[in-house]
Amino acid sequence: MSDIVVVGAGHVGLTLLADLELTKSHHGLSARLLSFEHLTAMEERSKNWTQLVMENLVTGSVDTCSLSKSQFGSLWSPEGLQELARASVIVVTVPDIPHLRLKLLDHLERSVELAGKVIVFVRGGQGGQPVLAKWIRDSPNLQDTSIILVEDSFYGTRVIGSRIQFKRKISVNVAIYSLAPETALAALRRMFPLGDQIGRPSWPDMRVCDGIDLLFNPLGYIIHVGVALDPENLEKTRKGIKYTHYIDGISPQLANRLDQLDKERVLLARELGAEAQEFPEIIQRQYGLPPQDSFYEMMQSCRGIYRSLSSGSIEELRDSRVLLEDIPAFHTIRWLADAIGLEMPHTQAYFDDVLAGLQEIGAESSSYTMYLPYLEKIDEGIEGIKQLLHRPHREAAIPHMV
Repeated sequence: MSDIVVVGAGHVGLTLLADLELTKSHHGLSARLLSFEHLTAMEERSKNWTQLVMENLVTGSVDTCSLSKSQFGSLWSPEGLQELARASVIVVTVPDIPHLRLKLLDHLERSVELAGKVIVFVRGGQGGQPVLAKWIRDSPNLQDTSIILVEDSFYGTRVIGSRIQFKRKISVNVAIYSLAPETALAALRRMFPLGDQIGRPSWPDMRVCDGIDLLFNPLGYIIHVGVALDPENLEKTRKGIKYTHYIDGISPQLANRLDQLDKERVLLARELGAEAQEFPEIIQRQYGLPPQDSFYEMMQSCRGIYRSLSSGSIEELRDSRVLLEDIPAFHTIRWLADAIGLEMPHTQAYFDDVLAGLQEIGAESSSYTMYLPYLEKIDEGIEGIKQLLHRPHREAAIPHMV
């Protein structure tokens, strides 16, 4: 049985499984990937994944990774349930899309004894983070479970057939909800054992921050939604023209607007007593790029790192993570701003434009607002919200971490 179970068979999940296999001689852990798909579909999709080519875009190294068919399975199969039950670490790479996240939380709580486990949520902050914190607070079975929230992915990565183009980030922020945070952090660091190559405890380096700080680290609702629904970019998508999302999708004019939204995000964080970095600072921390004079120039300097392409059609955009994950996050940010009575004029104008853009492309969906009923149950006032996001466990104070 596996020490680590990776939930989710997307780019990040497959990259993590292959990376764990390549570095197994360092950590000695076994890993398996469980898909949200049912077993037959997963078997078909993974048949070409037993021999993967791993191209590291930072070092230029190319490795071949051999995986066994037995390392792939379905979350919903009896074997998958056994893997979850016996794993010490469960890494959730499934996007923070409300109906998926809520279904997964329900499945884990009903089907698996979670005491003593470490559950890692990749892109754990923002949209679903307050809901996740409330889940911990209200679930007696989770009081001995460690939950680690990761600001984003451990990698920039793209899977093309059986080839993975990736780069490990130098540093990622993590928040730890646990009564034994040092033990949980050690378990996560063990999975990334090449830290001596960059002079850090692990690669990526896990920079521990407060839970409420992490809520403001991801900014997909700005950098993803803002680019995809920009009128000029929407026109390209209508015509089937793909563009590099983070580079060619950001004009100087759009960059100025995104910069204003970014600054309001940092302001909201400060009003809630949280620390947040502006996006150019996050890029510098994650990838070690030198600072530039403007938001636009900072994004242009990422040409060698960010290679993600836009959706190739309106239909593809409607079904993309850009909308399904980041529109709910936007609603969470709006909920927080409303809860403390903070006016964010640029964000409000942008939100209105986003709603108009969604209507224009026929992407209005009740799934975008699925977190709101859960958020509205958090009626403990501003200080209660802060405390929930800082320390959801009820049992005892979480030791301070340096």
